[in-house]
This record gives sequence, C-alpha cells and structure tokens, in this order.
Amino acid sequence: MIQFNGVSKKFKDLLLFEDVNINIREGKKTAIVGPNGSGKSVLLKLIVGYSAPTLGSIVIDGKKLQQDIDFVPNGGVSINAPEFIGSLTGLENLREIARIRRCVKEADIILLAKKVNFEAELSKKYKTYSLGMKQKMRLIQALMERPDYLILDEPFDGLDRLSKKIVIEMLDAYVEETGCTLVFTNHGEEVFEIADVVYEIDDKKLRLIKGESEC
Repeated sequence: MIQFNGVSKKFKDLLLFEDVNINIREGKKTAIVGPNGSGKSVLLKLIVGYSAPTLGSIVIDGKKLQQDIDFVPNGGVSINAPEFIGSLTGLENLREIARIRRCVKEADIILLAKKVNFEAELSKKYKTYSLGMKQKMRLIQALMERPDYLILDEPFDGLDRLSKKIVIEMLDAYVEETGCTLVFTNHGEEVFEIADVVYEIDDKKLRLIKGESEC
C-alpha cells in the first residue's frame, strides 16, 4: 500500500499539493487525472522517490520514503522520456538496461514486445521511432523486470485506438496475474475503462471520482 500522510509539495512560490491524505491500495489500478500543469507527473515522482514532499510523508509497505527507503521497492517506472540511445536499436537499448540490472532475459523482452505488436520494431534504431513506438518501448522497459509497483506517466499518449486496446488488455492481465499495484496518469476516456480508482487533482487536493477510498 502507498500512503500519503499530510503531503504538501511546493516549488518556490508555487504550491501544487496541500495536506493530501490518501491510500493507494495494492493490487489495484489507480489513475490520476487533471489539467496540464496540475502536478500529475510531480505526484508520480513523489511516489517513486524522485522528489520529496515539502511537508508530510509517503509510506510504502510500512517504510517511509526518503527515510527508510530511497525509492519505491521493485518499481517499474516510466515518467517523462527515458534516456534511450538514438543510434541503437530498440532491442540493443533494452539489452543494455537488462545487462545493468542482471535480472532480465532477452526472451522476456521479446515476449513483451510480441504482446504489444512490437517485435519487428525492436530491430529499428530508436531515433526513427514515432511517439507511439517510443511509448511501447517505455512500457516494455517498465514491465520487463516484473515489478510489484508500476508507475506510468501518460502511457496511452501517442497510441492509436488498436494499440491502446492492446496495452490496456496487457496491463489488465499483468495486474490480475501478479497483484501488481498500477498508478498512472491519463487525460483520455480510457482512464475509466482500465482504472479501479480515479483521483482528480482539484484545488491542490486529490478528489476521488471513481472507486472506493480507504481514507
């Protein structure tokens, strides 16, 4: 479980969040929605540990971020644009990440690529990728270590209708199979199709607009 305890976040004179208290339940698909500039990506960075609250605390599985742990444990993360190398192919980029982490087999990468109709694109150089292709790469990278927490920033952006359907089905199946906790931001209608719980950023708070809260 991810617990927000009185979390506020401020950048200089800009207050993005004030006294946020929510519980994000394990094994659920939780979406964060809101207008551009409302702080959706910042909220994900707080969950991952890339940024620290100005006030309050975030507790994951009983351990306080920035104190007991530095980052979300066993997390698969895609926030903003990952630094893939343009001159390498998709597969070469993912191989490099797998080599560093030492816990991913190439067969696992290929299997994930097949699930999102991306196997043929793995042999192409990353610099030639469209936005939709880059999104699929980010998803494969986030999933290939079989995370317990999957944190995705706008995972459907740039995908056509068929690709969105494929990715939604893949995420549904992964959460169902593993009990993974999925937290993602989104601005499209598909958010209500995939998410169990939806929070809207409204006046520096998180307002529940779908599902049940444990607060």
